[in-house]
Amino acid sequence: MSTPRQSVIHDIGYRTFTGRRQSTGAIALSLYLTSLRHCFGLGRSNKSKVMPFLVAALMLIPALVLAGLAIQLKRMSLGDQANYFAPLSNYFGYPYWTQLLITVFAASQAPVLFARDLRYRTIVLYFARPLDRSTYVLVRLAALTTALFAVIAVPMVIWYAAALSSGLDRSQHTKNFFAAIVGVLVLSLILATFSGMVSAITTRSGLAVVAVIVALMLTSGIVTIAQGAVYETGNKSAAMIASMFNPFTLVAELISGLFDQPTPTPAIPHPSTGWTLVFIIVALIWVIGTSWVLVERIRKAASL
Repeated sequence: MSTPRQSVIHDIGYRTFTGRRQSTGAIALSLYLTSLRHCFGLGRSNKSKVMPFLVAALMLIPALVLAGLAIQLKRMSLGDQANYFAPLSNYFGYPYWTQLLITVFAASQAPVLFARDLRYRTIVLYFARPLDRSTYVLVRLAALTTALFAVIAVPMVIWYAAALSSGLDRSQHTKNFFAAIVGVLVLSLILATFSGMVSAITTRSGLAVVAVIVALMLTSGIVTIAQGAVYETGNKSAAMIASMFNPFTLVAELISGLFDQPTPTPAIPHPSTGWTLVFIIVALIWVIGTSWVLVERIRKAASL
């Protein structure tokens, strides 16, 4: 009776791993930096860089115009500027009136972080290492939020720096600027979670881009029309409720109530303390609700 053949391990030249294994935090940091680079097309093909840098460049144009106005109008008070150049003299008016560009950036970059991994099933490779689903989603969202914040905040910093150097009311400008920066952070987080959720559900980049743009711009148009209609009738409560259905109007109301800021347009009423609390809750629902859907979508895809 012949002896069974023993198994043999052949050395085919692969290099063995001899380094120290990185912690989960190091893996998350690496994923965050890679995701942030990918939001601007860095490390990807040249055509992937066109859209993010084009949007970033277009976002700078109004800031440069406003900076020039601030230098030329340094003898005017902030109130006079608001009369002549409202609502862009209000700092949160900047993201409100450039929302189409911001929406295009969010819609075009969210599929890069969420849709491709799900569509091509590379998502399972991330979880081969000690990286859980929630951490993956949070890191990707943090990268997209950072990219959105940078695209919006950098032009606002240019406008703010020009205002300070032109001899205008620094205390008033500083108060308005930092209130708007808080608003930009909240807005970036809401847009990142919403566009990420849509991208994860559709899994097709082109469809995700269209879906995000249509959803945000359609709700923006409907809210604007509704607010314009109720502004004529003086129905403040209806205008408040309408503001909840679009991130840009929601955050405009939130910042106006929290920091006693003027709203970007007269059709958006200034909220009372009670309405401000409502807007805080609604903003949390936008972020937590869409994040939960996104995490569940990733869990389901990774378990297939």
